Amino acid sequence: MSNAKSITQTIIVTIVCIVFIVVTAFYHHIDKHLTGVVFIILTILIPITFIAMFVYAIKGLIDIARNRQNLSLIFCMPTIVALSSLIYVFFSPWQFDSESLESKVEIRACYEGTQNQSNIKFREDKTFEIHSTGVFFANSWYTGQWLKSGDTLFLSFDNGKPRLLSDTLIIHNDHLIPIDKIALADSTEDYRRNYYLGYCKGLN
Repeated sequence: MSNAKSITQTIIVTIVCIVFIVVTAFYHHIDKHLTGVVFIILTILIPITFIAMFVYAIKGLIDIARNRQNLSLIFCMPTIVALSSLIYVFFSPWQFDSESLESKVEIRACYEGTQNQSNIKFREDKTFEIHSTGVFFANSWYTGQWLKSGDTLFLSFDNGKPRLLSDTLIIHNDHLIPIDKIALADSTEDYRRNYYLGYCKGLN
């Protein structure tokens, strides 16, 4: 392979690797704020660029093995870039996630249905976000502001809200229960249809 061809391939591999790393690093905000064609394109780019990185790395290792008697740094650069990116993706403990730019989570809760799951994060800056996913690629985000008084949470939604929540929630038995459903939950002692505090436990 000529030096010019190696340089061109290095540029292509570098662009592919950068696209994958940047899109995955900022996917929290991409998923949260973008919709439509732009969101679909960026989401599809993740598997495409990952497969391309893997192919470049394997092909490069094969080429290096075949030409091991006549190697140069320029010849090896595409493979080095692809392998370095894969090592970063799989083994680096310092991977950047754009969610780290958000305020710290003060309270979190999870709901696990039969075919859906939802997470709430109440952040220290008094904003909250709800991310709900389900079958057939269902994916919804809800945001707003919150206040806490004792065991009561007051929510102000920026957009719609999930059916299991209301503007006022009671923290009761480690669950978030809409204030108008508290009596029903206690009478049946069945809290499964409500969000529970903490990380999702994979109960369903």
